[in-house]
Formats: sequence, structure tokens, C-alpha cells
Amino acid sequence: MSSEAPVPSIHHPVPTDATIKELYATALACGIPDCGEPLYRDSESTGQRILNSRVAHIHARSEGGPRWDPAMNREANRGFANLILLCERHASEIDITPEHYPAEVLREWKRIQIEGHSRARHLALSDAETDDVAKASFSSEDLMERLTAVLPFSARSRSRAEALVLAFRSSLARSKVRLRSTPADRVESALAWKARECTPAVDVPQGAVRVLVAPMGAGKSEKAEQWWSEGLTAAWRDADVEIPVWLEAREIPTTLTAALQEAIGGDPRHVCRVVVDNLDAVSPQRADQLLDETRRLVLIWPLVSVLATTRPGAGSVGGTERVDVVPWPPRRGWDLLCAVTDEDHFRTLEVYEVEQLLTSPLQVHALATWLHAGRDGRVSTHELLSGLALSILQRERPRASPQVWDNLPRLAAHILNERSGVTADSFARRHVIWELEETGLVVHDGGLLRFALPLFEQHFAAQALQDGHTSIEAAASPHRFPRWRYAIVFAVNSATDKVADDLMLRMARTNPAAASWVLEETKLQPQVVHLHSPPSRAGAGSGPPAGNGQDAAVILGSWLREGMVAWIQGLGDLGPQLLPHHHGRLAPWGVRLLSDNTLIIGHARDGVMEKDVTVRADLDFGRRQWLRHFHDVSLFEAPRQDLARWKWARDRLRHSLIRRLRQRTLPVPSTSPLADERVWFLARLIMENGSGTRSARQISLDRLRAEVDALMAHAANTVRSTWQRGGRPSFDSDDVRWLHTQLQYVRGDVLENPRPAPDRPGGRSHYIWQTYSPELTRSITADVLRGALVGYRDLVETNFARFGAALGLYSVFPVRAKGFVIMPQPDDTQAWSATVVYGVHPDTSADFRDTPAVDLELAEEPDTPHDIWQQVSSVPSSVFRLPAAQAEPLSTGLERQATNLAYSWLVRDLKAVGWLDQTITFHD
Repeated sequence: MSSEAPVPSIHHPVPTDATIKELYATALACGIPDCGEPLYRDSESTGQRILNSRVAHIHARSEGGPRWDPAMNREANRGFANLILLCERHASEIDITPEHYPAEVLREWKRIQIEGHSRARHLALSDAETDDVAKASFSSEDLMERLTAVLPFSARSRSRAEALVLAFRSSLARSKVRLRSTPADRVESALAWKARECTPAVDVPQGAVRVLVAPMGAGKSEKAEQWWSEGLTAAWRDADVEIPVWLEAREIPTTLTAALQEAIGGDPRHVCRVVVDNLDAVSPQRADQLLDETRRLVLIWPLVSVLATTRPGAGSVGGTERVDVVPWPPRRGWDLLCAVTDEDHFRTLEVYEVEQLLTSPLQVHALATWLHAGRDGRVSTHELLSGLALSILQRERPRASPQVWDNLPRLAAHILNERSGVTADSFARRHVIWELEETGLVVHDGGLLRFALPLFEQHFAAQALQDGHTSIEAAASPHRFPRWRYAIVFAVNSATDKVADDLMLRMARTNPAAASWVLEETKLQPQVVHLHSPPSRAGAGSGPPAGNGQDAAVILGSWLREGMVAWIQGLGDLGPQLLPHHHGRLAPWGVRLLSDNTLIIGHARDGVMEKDVTVRADLDFGRRQWLRHFHDVSLFEAPRQDLARWKWARDRLRHSLIRRLRQRTLPVPSTSPLADERVWFLARLIMENGSGTRSARQISLDRLRAEVDALMAHAANTVRSTWQRGGRPSFDSDDVRWLHTQLQYVRGDVLENPRPAPDRPGGRSHYIWQTYSPELTRSITADVLRGALVGYRDLVETNFARFGAALGLYSVFPVRAKGFVIMPQPDDTQAWSATVVYGVHPDTSADFRDTPAVDLELAEEPDTPHDIWQQVSSVPSSVFRLPAAQAEPLSTGLERQATNLAYSWLVRDLKAVGWLDQTITFHD
């Protein structure tokens, strides 16, 4: 046997039971030479696990060869003479540097052990005694229990298996605590969804520090938990990986190093993941101190990686260290909501603001709780938003001085008023900014201030309205209202009836779209109160004032008229077109109040009445005698309290507006493309009415003017005249007067059709589209889209100027259109028209008054692009959810295509703000 043979690894075949007994007896008698360390190490072996870790073969061949000397038989290799018992430290040294421990040294150690054993023969043990000694002296569980009883607690006191189980339970506990806003019976569903739908974890290299930065509720702790859990999985699989450590910043008593050492029971010698959560929970100075400690820690122990979490502004985070947590896509939030609530449809989630709730886990779970607690998807949006804001504030309970709380509404007003953002320096001094940041409600990032959750903007902006930081006129102005609208609803709903009514009065005069939308959102229903019934909220109501000797009908009529006049003032030039006016004022009202609380109102003709409201006993809805003195008469139950008069007055105006929309007769400038289409449309009707034959593509202006003059003479002697021939559309005296005025701007001898003639006439054409080439069809369609966009803008600016950005499409201007004209196959006998698929996009390169650009491509069935909708769609820019893409049938022979398209856009936008309650379809 060679004396230079290296000592092999300590992991060798286990000696026989007899050898174990003899080695134990030797060790117990005299210990191990030159070593006072315990003969102990936990192992996965069974009854002989101690020796399996400690018994080494004295003889072995060269490194890489068999684990025992082949010159010796199996029994000799396993015999007492060839084995030696070693402590852990010496066994490791022999494994690492076998050349320092030749066989002679180990044989000398063995000789000393044998001599010591000889001196202690009286310690010879029977088999039963050997088992007892092994159990009492070398059982890891027993030794751990005895050491734990006498030594201070350390993480090393636990076995690794116990520590792994404890770490798993701690992670699960943290996850469940984060779900405290989730319904208790849905927590397990939420955990299952997160395990199933987890996103890629953040990447933190060994020896590096990364900091997840995001405002309240964005899910940064969840992402840290996911990264930590990956480390726990690695620790389960590999004993050389440290169990990851989770530290709360506010619970680190002294230094991060000390906290880490205490958590793992010593220095981190192996790969180790460390999470430092909620740096924003400590002072900024302490957060910076902890970050510096993490940077030193990974330099000292390069196998350690640290992931911290904080809100913006808490702690100085370097560029490479910072990892911003991006908001969730709404689709992900929707999936979690469905999993937590076990529902798949909520009407309120179709609203833009509610969709934004789906972009952060905190808001999704709060929303799930709200919906789960009996408040289903039919709850109004403002109730949902205000309720969630309050519930989150109550959960967080930020501590702040009264001055800080006073600054929050002021900040909300600044944010909603400034499109470009509020700079910290322009808002307040630095110490005020620090105090705002410490609440966790405000984020200071990139020099700009914003609220951690958009919910808070509307919540505190409502307080700004109540406290007078912003006037209702400013908040409801045409360009600001979309950003302020839920704050206004919060303010109206939380106000007394008298204050709410005053807010509505001022809003109606400022922006009828704002007032109407707020009225719809509040969902207040008119209360019908009989004359002798007490008011529902005596002393606080906004109903008609006390009589003071005046007739009840006059009091009620004056109260209703005030609301009507406010709406008309807000509508500007459109108001007189919806209700009778004399000399620039709303026609006087004749009123009569019946015993069953029914009110009759009539618009008096010019000169019939002097006062604005007068009791008229001759008003009888069932007879026609009133025609001599009144334009019209209406009968209805009298609304008396809350905001009922506003809904009543708007709905009366709405009926007149619907009639004008259906007729497509709202005024536009004489240069508008819609005016051109209407001139040609009326000219053809009038000439066909006179001659009885369909007009050609040109009409003599002399003949047209002669016909119009004759009709004007007839209309001058009638209150209203209407003409119609056959199945053609009708026209009335208002149309004749409009055309008579418009013809003054037409030059030349003939009036021509504004659309080009077919370029494929004749042949065997079944449909009009077949008489137009694809190229001409595309050209006409581009003109129609361009004219419709300009015409829509003309309609809004002429008739709804104060609505402003409350109208969805108008808020996106300047715009451009892009899309496809899809032609049927030439021999298709079933298709009656071509189709245009288009999207309207904001055009940042254009000025507001520029003519919108239109970019259309040609396609033919069935070879349409498979991604056609993706090509034309865009992210809706309007808070009222302007559709991203639309498809329209296209008939090149129709006369009012641009008009119909522009009016359809206008109707959709008016319906969104409550000025219409139904969709109107336009066709010729």
C-alpha cells in the first residue's frame, strides 16, 4: 500500500455493524486526536448516518481511482484496521488537501485511537448499549433539542427541512395578508389564479441590487414575492443554496447585515436571495441608509442578490438599480376580477375610468370586494369610484398634518387643470412636497407630482370644488370637463339639495354637456309630490320656493322656467331653434295646475302675454282652443324636488333636438361640405316637385331660383308648409327659406352634383357600385370621409360650441382617417354596395383647423388583409370610448353620405353625454 495515496472523499460505503461498534467504543473512550470538535453531522442515512459521514478509508489508490484499495478484499477494506473516525473539520481538510495527510499520518492517528481504546477496555459495550449510546449521543434530533434548551435561539437551531417548511408558510401568509381586501371566501381562488398566471420574475444578478419602484397598489411586493419564491424552490432542490430571506424595512432594528445573519444563522456563504420590502415605510434618510447597506452587502458576499421595493421618491435609486413596475394591462386585471368574483360581466366596467381600475392589483381586489358585497355591476360608476377611493384611504390611513390634508385638494385641482403635469417646484416648497410624499398618496417622480392612484385625483378634486379652490364654471368648462367629470359628480352627490341645485344651475349655463352627463351619472329620478304632501327632506330641498301669496302654479312654473332658461343659455344659438322665442327671449309661459298635481304649460304667441309666467284658466289640453294664443301645449306630472327640474327641462329640449337631428337640418357654415350636399339634395327635390321628372346631374340655377321664389311666396302666407311627391323625401318651408339664402353664395349658371359621375356606365349592372371603378370608388369614399370629418366639426362648433371636449370625436381633433375600401367581386350578384373599414386617429402633426387627411387602400373580396382591423384601429383617445375602428356600407350613388356619417358621429357623442336616449340611423 502506497503511503502517498490520497485520502478519498468522506462519502464511502458504510462499514459493518461490528466495525461501527468498535469505532464508537474507541471514540467514546479517547476522542479523536488533535481535535475537540463533536463527532456529529446530520445526514440522510439511517441508523449508521454518523459514521457514513465520518468514517474514512486510510488506504486508497490515486485520485480518480476506486474508493478503496483493490489489493485488499472487501472485508479488509471495510475492516476496523482500515477505517478511522474523523471530525467534520479534519474530514473536510483531508478531502480538499489529501496530499497533506499521507497514510502514515492517518495510521498514527489510528494507533493513538487504539491505544486509547486499550486503556479504556472497561467501556466495552454490548450491542444494546451501543444502540443506547448512539441514540443518546449521536441522534441529531435529540442533540438539537438539548442544545436549543441551553443556547440562545438561532436560525441554525432548526433543521433545514424545518426552515424550508417555515419559509414556505411565511410566503403563503404574506400572500394572504396582501389579499385582506379580497372577499375571504375567494382568497384561495385569487392565489390559484396568481400561481397559474404569474408573469416572468424580475432579473437580479448575483452580487447585484435591484429596486422595484411603483406607486401604491401596483404589485411591487407581489413581484418581489415571486422572485423570492424562485429562490425558495432552488433551496428545496439544492442544499448548497441558502433559504431566501424576506425583511421588512421597518423591522430591521440595526443593520441589514445583522438582520441577514440573524435570519440565516450566520454569514451567507452560499447563493442567497434577500428581499427588503417597503423602503417607503421608513424615513427617506433610513431608506437611503438601507440601500447603501445592500450595496456593501453584495460586495462583501458576492453570492448574495438583493431586491428592494419602494414607492417613487423613497430612497435614492440609481439608473441600473431601478426597475419600474409597469401597470397591468386591463385584460389581466379583468381575468383576475373574474377569478375572484366568479362573474364574467359587469356593465360598469365598460366605462373608461373603471377600466383603469384593472391596471393594479390593489384596485382589482378592492373592486372585487365592492362587487362581491352585494354591489353588482349595475352600480353607477361614480358610486363605484367614490366608494373604492374611500375604502382604500380607510385601509391605508395615512398620517398627515391638517395642512397636508388641505394641500391634497389643491394639488388635485392643479393636476386636473394642467395637461402637461404639475411640477413640484411650481406647486409648493420642498418641505411641503416631502410631507405629501410621506402620505403615500402622492408620487414625486421626474420632477412632476401625481397621485398614486387616479381614484384619488377625482376624490380630492371633489373636495377642491367644495372648498372653493376651483369654481364649478372652471371645472365644467369645455376643455376641462372630461378630466373633472367624476369629481363634479362626487361634489354634487355629497352636497345638500340646495347647493347641488345651484351647482347644476351654474353648470347648465356653462356647459350643457357637463350638466347633462352629471345628471345621467347621478341617476336621480324625479320625485312626484302631491300638493298637500310634506317634502321628503323638509328645509333642505331644492324644490320650488314657498308661496308668499303667489299662485302655486306661478311658483312652480317660474321654478321650472329658471331651469329651462339656464339650459337654453348654455346651448347658445341652438336654444332658440328648439323652443319658441320672441325678440331673443324664451316665449312666455301660460300655466295651469290641476288638482291631481298635473301641470299644463303652453308657449304663448308673440304679444299674447307680458309676464314670463301667467296662470291661464283657458289652457285645456283636450281642446284646440289654445291654438290661437299658444305655439304648443304640454301636460305632465309636476316635478318638485331634488334635481328633477333639470331632467324635465333637458328632456323637453331633447325632443326638439331629436327632430332636428332626424331632419339633418342643424345650421352649418355656407362653406361646409354638409351645406353643399344639402343644397344639391333640396334642389333636386324642388325641381322634381315642380316638373315631376328626376333631375339630371346639372340643374339650371335660373330655373331653380324661379322655383324657390314661388315656394317662398307660398310659405310667406302660411305658418308652415310641407311638400312631397310620390315616395320621395319631403321638404318644408324652413328648407325653402334656407335654400333661398344659400343660393346667394352659389356662382355660375348651373348647379352640379358634388360627386363625380360613374366611369363604367351601361353594361349589365345590377347595382350602382358596379358602375364605378375601384379607383373612383376609393376617391369618392375619401372625399366622403374628409367631408364628414369637416362637417362634424362644423356641426359641433356651430351648434354645440360649449360642449367642447365632452363630445368624444371632437375631443380627438385634429384627426386623420385611414382604412380600406373593400370592393365585392365584379361578378357578385348578391353584394349591393362596397364597404369602407376605417379608423380615426389623432393627428399630432396637423393644426386644429386643417382639413383632415384621409388615407384609404383598396382591397377586393375575398382577398382582404387578415389583420385589417389591427391596421386601422387605434387606442381610443376619448374618455367617452370613441370606437377604435368602424365599418360602413358604401353606396357611391347616395347624395348625403358625408352628412349621414357626420350626423351619426354626432348622435353617438350626444348620447354619451345624455342629450339623447336613443341611437338615430340615417339613410336616404
